[in-house]
Amino acid sequence: MPTLFVFDSGDLFAVSAALRAASGVRWQPSAPPAGQFVGPNAAAHARQQHQRRAWQPATTPHRTTVVTAAAATDGADDELEMVMRGGKSVAVPPELAAGLAPLAAACSVADVAAVARAVVAALPCSRQQGVLDHGLAVAAYLQGLGIHQAQLGRLLCRCPVLFSWLSEERAGVLFSQLMRLGLSAGQAAAVPSFEPAIAALAPLLAAGSKTAGRTGEQLLGDLLKKQPAAVMLLHFRAKTLQRNVDNLLQLGLSKEQVVKAVRQNPTLITRSFEHLAKLEAVLQQELGADRQLWVKVLHSAARVANCGEATLRQRAQALVTEFGKEEALRMVGNAVQLLAIDVINWRQALAVWRLCGVSDPLAVACNNPELLGYDWLNPSRLANLLALQRLLPWKPSAAQVIERYGSYVQSASEKLVGHLLYLEQLGLMQQLVADKRAARGEWRQSLQGLSAGRKAAGKPAFISVFDVATLAPAKFAGLVQAAEACFSEDSELVGSSPSFDEFSKGLKQLPAWQRLWSDAEAAVAELELQLPPELLRTQDETTVA
Repeated sequence: MPTLFVFDSGDLFAVSAALRAASGVRWQPSAPPAGQFVGPNAAAHARQQHQRRAWQPATTPHRTTVVTAAAATDGADDELEMVMRGGKSVAVPPELAAGLAPLAAACSVADVAAVARAVVAALPCSRQQGVLDHGLAVAAYLQGLGIHQAQLGRLLCRCPVLFSWLSEERAGVLFSQLMRLGLSAGQAAAVPSFEPAIAALAPLLAAGSKTAGRTGEQLLGDLLKKQPAAVMLLHFRAKTLQRNVDNLLQLGLSKEQVVKAVRQNPTLITRSFEHLAKLEAVLQQELGADRQLWVKVLHSAARVANCGEATLRQRAQALVTEFGKEEALRMVGNAVQLLAIDVINWRQALAVWRLCGVSDPLAVACNNPELLGYDWLNPSRLANLLALQRLLPWKPSAAQVIERYGSYVQSASEKLVGHLLYLEQLGLMQQLVADKRAARGEWRQSLQGLSAGRKAAGKPAFISVFDVATLAPAKFAGLVQAAEACFSEDSELVGSSPSFDEFSKGLKQLPAWQRLWSDAEAAVAELELQLPPELLRTQDETTVA
C-alpha cells in the first residue's frame, strides 16, 4: 500500500536551515596570527584537529549555519560545505550536486548547490540516493498534473523528500488528497511546507498504534486515505500540533486514545487548550461532569471538540430538561455520543418509538441511551426492525423489538436480514432463541427422566439473536454447521446446503428481501407524515465553533 513521507522528526530545523543556506556565506578557518611560532606540538595539535574536522559555525543573514571543513594538512584547499541536519553538522558531498544537476535543470533551478544543501539538510543518505533515483520521474509526474517548472523548483527545495520515493508512493498520495479537496495541482504545489506537520504526526501515530509493521508515515498515509479532510493537518505548524497533543496527554488521554480520537475527528489536535477547557467547564456546570468523563468524551466522541460553547451547553441542557440532571449525567457517561448529535436527532428517535407503540420511550432511552443516536428513519434500520418482527419464531411486536433488540437494528441489513433469511431457507429457525442460557436450562430440564441413550444424543446448537446480528462470517458458519449436525440422522441438510457467501450473492434478488426493503421504505414515508415538521429538519452532527 502506498505510504506517506519518511521524515525524521529531528529534521524539522534542518529543513529550514537548508532552504536558507542558498546565500552561500562561508566561514573560513582562521590561521595562526602573523609571527606566531608554530612548533612540533602545535603541528601535532593541528593534525589532531583536522582529524576531528574542527569547525566553527557562522551565522548568515538568514540565520542559516553553513560551515566548511578545515583544510588538509598538506596545504590543499579541499573544502567541504557543511549544513545542519537534526542539530548536527553534515557534509554536502560534491558528487551529490553533480548528480542532482539534471533534476535541478528539469525543475528550472539554476543553483544546483542550493538544491544539494536542501537535500542533505532534509534527508539521510539513503533518501538522498532516492532523490537521484526517482527525482526526474517524480518531476515528470508532477508536470503531467499541470505544475509549472518554476513551481517544481520551489517544491524541490522546500520538500526534497517528495522526490525521494516513487511517485505513486509519495507525490501521488499527497497530491491526490489535496486535489480531492478542490485544489488545482498548482495550488497543491503551493501548500506551505508540510514536512513539519508530518514530523509531528508520524511519531504520534506510530506510538499510539497497535498495527505491527507499519511506520508512522504509512499510518499517516492511511489516515489521509480514510479521512481526506485530515489533509488540513498538514497546514499546521509542528509546534502547534505538538502543543495540542501535549495538552490532550496532560488531560489524561493516552497516546493510543489520542490516535483513536484523531482517526474519528482529525481536527481534535487543532483545538487549543483554551477551547477544550471552556467546553469542559460547560459540562461541569450543566451536568456536573468531572475530568474523567471529559476525557471519555474526547476519546470516544471526539467530534464534540468541534462544538462551540453555546452548542454544547444547549445539548447538555436539553438532556437535563428531558431526563433530569442526575440521569442525564449517567446517560452521557454510558453513551458520550449523545453530546455529538443534535438535540433533534434523539427527540426524533423518541417520537418514532412512540409511533411504533413503545409505551415509555424515556425508560427505553435510560436503559439503552445509545439507541438515541440511531437514525430511525433510515430504510436499512427499519428493514432490520421488520425482519426481526416478522422472522423471529416468537413474533415480537415492533415495540418489543425496539425495547429488547434495539441495538441490533444498527447492524448492516445484509448481515442481519441475510442471516435470518439464510436460516429460514435451511429450516433452522427452530434453533433460534432469544436467550441461549435460558434455552440450555430448559433443555437440561427436559432431559430429566429420559434414558441414558436419549441423554447422550448431544446438546442442541442454539443460535441467538446476538449471533445473527453480530457474528463474523466464519463464526456464524460454524454455528450453522453445528445446528445442521443436530439433524444429521434425520435430514440431508448437512453438507448439501449452500454457504452463506454463496447465498448472499443473490440476497437482494430474493422476493423476501425485496418485500422487506419495499415495506421499510413505505414505513419511512408513513412515519415522516406523522412526525411533527420540526423533527424532520436535518442538521449536521456538530456545529463548528
